[in-house]
Amino acid sequence: MLMAWGPFRFTIPTYSVEEIRRSLQPRTSPVPVIGRAPPIHKLGPGNEQITLSSTFHPHHLNGRGLAQLASIRQAINAQATYPLVHVNGRAMNIFGSWTGVQIDDSHSLLDVMLTPGTVTVSMSLMREDSSPARAIAIAAAADFSLGLGVNASFSIRLGF
Repeated sequence: MLMAWGPFRFTIPTYSVEEIRRSLQPRTSPVPVIGRAPPIHKLGPGNEQITLSSTFHPHHLNGRGLAQLASIRQAINAQATYPLVHVNGRAMNIFGSWTGVQIDDSHSLLDVMLTPGTVTVSMSLMREDSSPARAIAIAAAADFSLGLGVNASFSIRLGF
């Protein structure tokens, strides 16, 4: 499987992605109400996250996988945003722009020079969605909230 996150290529000569996990959680909040279960207040779309997992063996790759891993760590630490692309031979899927938010790696089977025999990596990216639809939804939510704050008036009548 060939994937790319900006300048980083995930393919067999360096290291390939073995597992892709995607998660999406829309923004919701329960609204406290006396005497009944709280209804869910729908706040709009949430951030989508994708996690790419891989295992590679640096001895078989002349250390190239370790060099790319070091560069990816620097990009994630710099909070870089790059396009995420997947090519499967028949088509190209462009996932949009993604920012690196976390990377975990584990090195095992170390030799006498402390070069790992196996490296396992898990990298999490969060979607940077700057589409017009998202901007309209956010603006509409802000206008709605502002309207509630300015125009809302309440009256209480007690029937005794």
